[in-house]
Parts: sequence; structure tokens; C-alpha cells
Amino acid sequence: MAANSTISVTELDFDDIKVSLKNFLKSQPEFLDFNFEGSAISLLIDMLAYNTYQNAYYTSMVGNEMFLDSAQLRESVVSRAKMLNYMPTSARGANTNFTITITPTGSPTSVTVDKNTEWTASVDGQTLKFVTPEAYTLTSDNNYSGTITVVEGQPLTHRFTVDNLDTQRFILPNENVDTSSIVVDVQESATDTSSTRYNLANDLTQVQANSAVYFLEEESENRYEVYFGDGILGKAPTNGNIVIINYRSCNGILGNDIGTFTDPSTVAGSSVFTKTVNANTSGGAAFETVDSIKFNAPKNFEAQNRAVLAEDYKRIVLRETGDIQSISVWGGEENDPPIYGKVYLAVKPVTGNVISSTRKNQIKDILKKHNVLSIDTEFVDAQYLYVNPTTTVRWDPNATTLSAGAVQDKISTAISTFETNNLNDFEKQKFRFSQFTRVIDDADPSVLSSLTDILMERRFAPSTTTKATYNIPFNQKLFHPHAGHAYAISSSKFTFNNQDSYLDDDGNGNIRIYYLNAAGQRVVLDAAAGTVNYTTGLVKLDAFLPTAYTGSFVSIYAEPNDKDITAVRNQILLIANAKVTVLNDVTSQVDAKTATATTSGVTTTVVDSGLYPVVY
Repeated sequence: MAANSTISVTELDFDDIKVSLKNFLKSQPEFLDFNFEGSAISLLIDMLAYNTYQNAYYTSMVGNEMFLDSAQLRESVVSRAKMLNYMPTSARGANTNFTITITPTGSPTSVTVDKNTEWTASVDGQTLKFVTPEAYTLTSDNNYSGTITVVEGQPLTHRFTVDNLDTQRFILPNENVDTSSIVVDVQESATDTSSTRYNLANDLTQVQANSAVYFLEEESENRYEVYFGDGILGKAPTNGNIVIINYRSCNGILGNDIGTFTDPSTVAGSSVFTKTVNANTSGGAAFETVDSIKFNAPKNFEAQNRAVLAEDYKRIVLRETGDIQSISVWGGEENDPPIYGKVYLAVKPVTGNVISSTRKNQIKDILKKHNVLSIDTEFVDAQYLYVNPTTTVRWDPNATTLSAGAVQDKISTAISTFETNNLNDFEKQKFRFSQFTRVIDDADPSVLSSLTDILMERRFAPSTTTKATYNIPFNQKLFHPHAGHAYAISSSKFTFNNQDSYLDDDGNGNIRIYYLNAAGQRVVLDAAAGTVNYTTGLVKLDAFLPTAYTGSFVSIYAEPNDKDITAVRNQILLIANAKVTVLNDVTSQVDAKTATATTSGVTTTVVDSGLYPVVY
């Protein structure tokens, strides 16, 4: 009995707590031979167990919220991140630029497009506002023409009167504040119209007692608080000062990929103007997620907000942008030939496949604040390496109630899912052949076996007017068991010398142009159209000049030596032209066949213009 005379404090499960309470009471002389199940005391024990269980649960939750890696509430995660000098990124308004020409009344020397001049766009039945973040002056020397930027968001202004007698907080009451748009001015008094511009304090080592700076923190419910120094670290506003905060509240990613806008009635005081949208909008982002904060905050502290290593560049770009899905970074010394003093970046946006020149420059400006002096940042467009699988499946029609066509559809869906889960990202640079065939075999119980062949594909848009040299890298060893083994290289159709022509190799490293005669035989038109390196996978076309081709690109196909395909640097893997044939295992007849499975590689319209020249 003595062993049960104390209550266990290690149990957190309700039933275990209840058992512990009963054992304790049974050990007391007052409750000897007491029926704990059939009396009212059973209810009291339940209440005690519930109370103990709840207290233990909440204590455990409180303990979890004290640490960044285990915290679940956003407020807790943000608070822990503050200790690492990390502020989560806010929502960002999408942006683009217009080329605008204004016809003013008279002949002024210049006209001004005012700040917050508003254009609108409709998305999913919702009207979004796009405004100029600053004023733009267009001069008569340029025919009142120039480039202006517009950013999505509703301009807002809040005024606060400083009263140091109370504990005062300057909290912006709106959601989805684009913190990059915050402008803080401090006016001496309500009657004094002069004001001082306060800047965001980014480097505390440069902040002095009289520095006109403000600090920014995320508070509860995704609201932001502006606060000031104490007279020691930053200038402190005094009683009666008017704090004026201008900012934009945006709609994040909803504003991306817009190319059509409704004009205001007047621009710069004139109703006569024209504009050209230079690119669809980009850069819109939601506020940083809890998981992202947990990941980035320690890494930001580790790097001390500097861009030195490749991972630093990735972290900063992903932190400061919300429209980038993945990024690849490498030093110029890794290029062939090496280019020292440069860092190369390739990014894949959330929407589309490439980012605009405007967006590249914006990201460069962000990185300038963090990267090491003398290091230049260069963007390289993502290039797409397509995997073309051709699969024959044997199936047992007696093992399922589905038709052959339905089984084929399941296999096609499995291929598409495989691409989504395993490819289409800089962080997923391996096509694993065994994993691919496994998802086909597991697509349906009626699938008995499968046989898959693999080709690699690159797409490029050659000129039809000017001869040019094209470097087309596959970055894989090609299937070439011996000298003279031909046809590792093939291509889609193009027109050459008025013939429907194709490319192949002769097995000795030479690329040829040929056509098929009436008997289906290859007739070589050019036996030295280029070269192929079977070891590196580099295909080079010399003075290549087709006169026409179908669609927007020519495809070059290569047979890999290894069916595990690896993407490098700025390459992204996709699946295209996945063909599936369903063969009846009983009759050996073809029961179903699909020309191609629907994948991102099929719907991708981007063409690798960078193939001449290319960084590889």
C-alpha cells in the first residue's frame, strides 16, 4: 500500500491521471474497501482528472510556445524571431511599369504624374487599385514620354498626436500592410506644417541619439506597430508632435499576372495620353508564413543579414519576395570558362516561368543592400530540360472493373502527380527512373508490369533569317556504346533547302541535317551541321538556318546513358510528351493508347532563348 501512497506527477493522459488518483485514495485508510466505480466519488475523481489534464495540457502548450521550433501561434513565433533580430516580411503589392506619353494643353517644359495616380484592374470580380508610388516628371525634351511604375494597393494615411503622458502605441489598423510602402513624417504641431522625414532603422550601429529613425514590429493579428527611439537610440518625438504615417494596404498575390488596366480620366492634368504596359504585374506576395519564419529567422541571424554564401542569397530573395517559388545560386567560378567576381541567380516565379527585366532589377536592388562589395549579381533565366518517357504497360483486365482507357487515365494522372511532387523546382534536380516506374506500376492493381524508354528534350527558337551558332547543353552523358553508334540525337521537323528536315548524329560526333525520301530512307543534306560531345551532352549547331518550323520552337532530343536525369544550375526538369500504351496481357493486343499525358512540360510555353550563348 505504501507504494501507492503518493500521486504520480508524470502522467499526462486523462485515463492515467484517473487511475493514479484512484490508487492514491485506495491507499488511504478512510477509503478501504470503497467502491470507486459505483459511487458519487467516481464523478469527483473524473472532475479532478479533467482539471489536472487541462492544466497539464495548457502548461505543455505554454512551454511549446516559448521556443521557436515548437511554437504554433504566429504571435509566439514572431516574438521569438524578434530575439534573433528578424522581422517577418509583410504582404507585398504587385507592380509593373508603363511607358506613357501625355499630350498637355499648351507647351509646358514638363508635366508631372502625381504620386498615387490611380489605375484599376478587375480580378475575379474584385477591383484592384494600382497607384504610382512617387511623382514622375516628363519633359518636353522627351515629348512628355517616359516610364512610370505602378504598385497595387490602397493608399492610406494615419495621423497620431504624441502624448507622452500615456503609454502610446502607433499601430496601423489595417491588414495586409505593404511595409515597403510605409513613409513616416513627424510634424512639430498641428499648426506647424513643416515636418521631418523619419527613415526605417536597418543598421543600429548607425543610429545615434538624434537620428530621425523609426522602428517597425509585427504585432497581433498581422498588424504593424511603428515606434521611435528613446533619445539615446534614435530621436524621440515630443508632446504635441503629429506623427503622419502613409502606406498601402494590398492584396498580395491576387495582383500578379495582370496586363489589362482601366485608365483614370486624366493623367498629369491631361485627358489625352497613351500608355503601353511593358510587362504583366509581378512581385505580389502574402505575408510570411509561420513555417517560413521558423526557417528563415535562425538563418538570418547566422548570416547577420549579409549575402556571402549561396544559401544567403537564396534566403534573402525568398524572404524579401513572395512571387518567387524557387531559386538557384552559384558563383561565376563554377562557369566554364570561369567568371570571377559574379554571383549568378536563376529564379522560377510562382506565376509563369520567367520574370521580367523590371522584376530582376528590383531583386538586384534588394541584394545590393546585403551582398559583399565588388560582387556583382547577374540573373540567368531558368532553362527547362524535358524528360520524354514512352511507357508500355501490361495489364490484366480481370483484375479490375475499370476499362483500359480508365487505367490509362490513372497512369497519366500518376505521371502528372510525379512531376508535381518530384520535379519543376530548383530544389528537385533529379529525375529518378526507378521512382518514376514505381508510380506507374502502382497506378492500379491491374498493372502487371511496365517498360519505359527515356529521351531528353531541349527547346529553342532559331532564327529563320540569319545564320547563327547554337549551344544546346544536356549536361548528361549520352548513350554511345562505341564509335559509329548513331542516332543518339534527333529533332522535331523544320524546313531546310525546301525539304521537311530533321537532325541526327552520325555516331562519330557530327550533327547532320537529313530528310526522308519517298521510301522512308534518310537523305543527308548537310553532313557537318554541327557537333555533339557524347560525354558532356553538348550539342552545337554551326551556322544553322532553317527557313521555317512548326510552332514556336524546334526540339532537340538526346538519349541519355543513364536514365536518372540530373539538372544543373539554372535547369529545371519537367515531363513532356509522356506516351502510355496499355497492352492486354491475355491477348497481347493494344487496348488503349495516349499520345501524351497532361503535364506542366506539355503546357509550358517558354522557349530557351538563352541557348545562344548559354551559361552552363
